[in-house]
Amino acid sequence: MRAPALRSLAPSALLPVLLLPALAACGSGADATTEASGPASRAEDAALADWEAALADELGTGTFDFAALRQTAAADCVRTDAGDWTVELALSGDLSTSTLTRIGLEHACADVVPAFDEAVATVEQAADPLDLVCGADVELSAEAALSADLVCDHR
Repeated sequence: MRAPALRSLAPSALLPVLLLPALAACGSGADATTEASGPASRAEDAALADWEAALADELGTGTFDFAALRQTAAADCVRTDAGDWTVELALSGDLSTSTLTRIGLEHACADVVPAFDEAVATVEQAADPLDLVCGADVELSAEAALSADLVCDHR
């Protein structure tokens, strides 16, 4: 009778011996994952701190809604074409916030900055920025045309 009892104990006695290496591997894997995400997280935190500092320098204050400015930059990243930026800037009627927009683009989607800079230069050189969007020979995207129609009709 004792033999069956010992046989039933053998698997349960071996279970911790077999599981310990597996558990140790899981534990070290979790540490490696945490360690690997640590530098990436710190780099992201540093990038956000740089962005926030650049905005504070431009605004001359540390009191502003950083989350809202980040959301605006994320939306601005969709505008990748100089023509789209020209329409947006010409319709805004004011380039005073273009530096803030550029800072956001530099940090959120740097690949859009050249198109933005080209549009700023175009709008700055125009005698009347609305001529860039309200002229008879101006071709606009459907979305830009809707915005332009409202502004141009009340010009």
